[in-house]
This record gives sequence, structure tokens and C-alpha cells, in this order.
Amino acid sequence: MTNIKITSGDIVIPAVLNDTVAANDFVGRLPFKVTGNDSGIDYCCVAKEGKSNPIERQNGWKNGDINLAGGWFALLYGGEEESETYTDMMIIGHIQKEHLATLKKLPNTATFLVELA
Repeated sequence: MTNIKITSGDIVIPAVLNDTVAANDFVGRLPFKVTGNDSGIDYCCVAKEGKSNPIERQNGWKNGDINLAGGWFALLYGGEEESETYTDMMIIGHIQKEHLATLKKLPNTATFLVELA
């Protein structure tokens, strides 16, 4: 597990990366800056996918998961209950539940800087 911080403006959200091939590859891309839009369940940002292990991919997510797959970097703050229809998810980390309300308060379009904590 690797502690990171996700900053947007003056808001800092702590998170942790897991121990997947994709998360370990992502660490090599830090600091990572990206801009995305609020879809109502996540902030979805265009991002190049890195290395991953196909057996670590999954269907669906838990609220708070961070996904990097299919050309997208996503901060998933909602929709867990209906997420099983989303396939080939590469979850690289997680934001704890107590920080999701802060994420939801960001503007419709937000820029994120992801760095080691």
C-alpha cells in the first residue's frame, strides 16, 4: 500500500494505492496531473493506461475506488450498487468513505494533482 494525496485547488484528499501491477506502474508516473468532469458518480479524466495484469481486473467497484483503465482515470465516489455492469475495471487505489463528501463538493470540471503523500 502506498499513501497518496489528490489535490484539486486548495482541497487535499488522502488516498492509498493498492499493490497491483497497475498501481505500482502508476507510482512511476507521479506526480500525475489530469482534468476531468463530474458524471454524477465519478470524476472521469482521460488518461493513458499503463501496465496491468489482466487477472487483477474486475467487474464493478466500491465507492471510493480509483480506476485506471480503458483510457480513463476515474475517482469513483458513487454508483457502487449498479457498477457490476462495468467490466474490465483496473482498481489501483481507494479514497476512504469519510473523504468522499469532499470530492463531491468540487466543481463540475476539476483538475487533480496526484502525488505521494
